[in-house]
Amino acid sequence: MDLLKLYRMAREFDGSPAELQSLLREESEDVVSVGDDLSFVVRFPGEVRLSEDALAEIGGRKRKLYPFRNAWFFERGYIAWDGRFLRISREIDENVLKKILASLNVDG
Repeated sequence: MDLLKLYRMAREFDGSPAELQSLLREESEDVVSVGDDLSFVVRFPGEVRLSEDALAEIGGRKRKLYPFRNAWFFERGYIAWDGRFLRISREIDENVLKKILASLNVDG
């Protein structure tokens, strides 16, 4: 699954959440859902782990975002994760997202 490709597709998309979800699922069956803000959730085969120190270093602020246990907001956009699920805001800066994905670990 190419998360940057999914992110770019979401960024460029102009339509409804249902339409974006169909488009992203054609690209990857791991896409679970698309939110009203056109953020998207993907499922991994194992537990998602991100370094909170690395997120803080790139300007993130920890916040709450139901139903995710972990959510970090940046100047633009956010990322959230819980268990095997990762939610990516289409508003997040691509360079920030690249740094986040470089520190992404998945158990299993």
